[in-house]
Amino acid sequence: VSPKNQKRTSWLIHGDDTKKLGEMWNNTAVDDKQPYEKKAAKLKEKYKKDIAAYRAKGKPDAVIKGVVKAEKSKKKKEEEDDEEDEEDEEEEE
Repeated sequence: VSPKNQKRTSWLIHGDDTKKLGEMWNNTAVDDKQPYEKKAAKLKEKYKKDIAAYRAKGKPDAVIKGVVKAEKSKKKKEEEDDEEDEEDEEEEE
């Protein structure tokens, strides 16, 4: 890593450090882990609610327009297919 980039990435944890932290966590007593696991569970529930609320709001206008256009073109194609089917049925009679 160049000296210039080293300053920007000095906060990163590297592989050996990550392994050591994992070992420390695995060797920690269950009672000591409990507060962290409870907090993680609460944050996970909050995340799920936030995502559900975000999805319920819908997507930005540009995306909605794209979806609407796609749905319209799909509907139009289905209508054309239906018309072709009707024409085929008339020809058979």
